[in-house]
Amino acid sequence: MWALVGLALGLFSLGFLVRWRCAVGSCPLPGREWIVDLDAIGGLPRLFTTAVFAATAVAAAVAAVQTRGTSRLWWSAVTAIGAGLVFAKLVSAHSVLETSDGTTLTLLVGTVCTVVGLPALWAAGRAWGVAGSGLVVLGLAVYAVAALGLDVVTRTVAVVQPQPLPLTAATFVEELGEALTAVALLGAVARARARRRLGGRGQHAGSGRLSRTGS
Repeated sequence: MWALVGLALGLFSLGFLVRWRCAVGSCPLPGREWIVDLDAIGGLPRLFTTAVFAATAVAAAVAAVQTRGTSRLWWSAVTAIGAGLVFAKLVSAHSVLETSDGTTLTLLVGTVCTVVGLPALWAAGRAWGVAGSGLVVLGLAVYAVAALGLDVVTRTVAVVQPQPLPLTAATFVEELGEALTAVALLGAVARARARRRLGGRGQHAGSGRLSRTGS
């Protein structure tokens, strides 16, 4: 995970420098700056975050396949959330919604989904005894706060201080924050899967000891 953090810091820092230089008229990659642009569709920074979400969705799907009953249902829900995040980041659904419906409505919908959906996911994980479910929900919550909160900060800067450097810095903080919290979410899912495996081994070991004792 630390390698992903280092890669994110380097990639997004490069995107910051290129966008700022292009904004002030000395673009180092004329005509190709979108490749490392901080939030351009198809740009490396956005693709990085999308790939992290894809890895999260795959990890959750593997956990769903390896479990049964309500645990499988819970992990399937996490898989669906991960797939939704991949789609949203890949096509910039957040920006599209803001353009068509307005920033306030988009923020309201995102907040409602977070406030209602995540507690329900946490309650289900706890009731169904899903190992590591709380950690995964915490990772989702941290990402949601970063995505919604930093977007508000960026749009506030765009209104209050619409200059190249402040705007670029705000976008950098927003996109890097989303990327790092996405990595944290991936780490949470990986740790939850590890806890599930350890729990399963413990149960098997306990069953083996009971069998030997009974014999």
